[in-house]
Amino acid sequence: MTIIKNVMEMTWVEIEALDKEKTVLFVTIAPIEEHSRHLPLGTDIYEGERWRNDTISILRKKLPDFNFLYLPAFPIACAGAVGFYGNIYFKQRTVRNIVCELLENIVTWKINNIVIIASHADPTHLIAVEEACSEINKRFGVCAFSPMGALFSAQELGIDTSEPEEIKSMTEQYPNDFHAGWIETSNMLDIDSTLVGKDYKELPDTYIEAKEMISAEKVLAAMDKCGHLGYPRLADKKVGTLLNENAAKNLSKAVTAFVQRNNWEKYEHHFLYKLPFLRTDLSE
Repeated sequence: MTIIKNVMEMTWVEIEALDKEKTVLFVTIAPIEEHSRHLPLGTDIYEGERWRNDTISILRKKLPDFNFLYLPAFPIACAGAVGFYGNIYFKQRTVRNIVCELLENIVTWKINNIVIIASHADPTHLIAVEEACSEINKRFGVCAFSPMGALFSAQELGIDTSEPEEIKSMTEQYPNDFHAGWIETSNMLDIDSTLVGKDYKELPDTYIEAKEMISAEKVLAAMDKCGHLGYPRLADKKVGTLLNENAAKNLSKAVTAFVQRNNWEKYEHHFLYKLPFLRTDLSE
């Protein structure tokens, strides 16, 4: 019988008794940070936990002989949206080190399928988590996996995410919706509409080119005093349902590939992973 359980509710004896080769452990790692005037500080965590739950629902059917565990979300991340109340950020190297130490602990449990859902799209955060997974895999053998960087940059990597036509159309008409815009606002309307400020349709559009996202100064200038990058007024709950379902579908594909050790490497890194100035382990 498949076990789906929060690790906090288990005893060490229960973990010891698990078939470790048939167990997947999920960890959500995302920040507490501003998400404009209409979304909660925990938006990235809410998204990560929703995607985790939906992914487990898919995987329990695809991998019926596996168990699925999860840890509480870790509100740890690096980002550059400074100057707003409510942000809690860590240095990129700190994120990498914390994730390494977390994984070092889990490795002693002899669980060989540890999946990190880094549900925060800042490349520095994603790369820090990926560096930690790579270090642990080098030291202990392949056991840790963080696919969100590859999924967030799927287009650049040539990964097919099979987006619904409604999403493709919205992306073509209203591109570069990076932060608390129509995408995340739609996601949150689907996850818990009571957490979305009712004035989201009245917020102004903001725009920034993808290539400018590397500049903290340009990002903050585009955010102005609101704190979003995109078009929150266009958000829709039905669109959010499609977005969340598609995220879980693609995440389940990546996790299945990892668990089966079958072409999982294409999900291993963000497309910017090789850039030295975005890394911590290349600057030591």
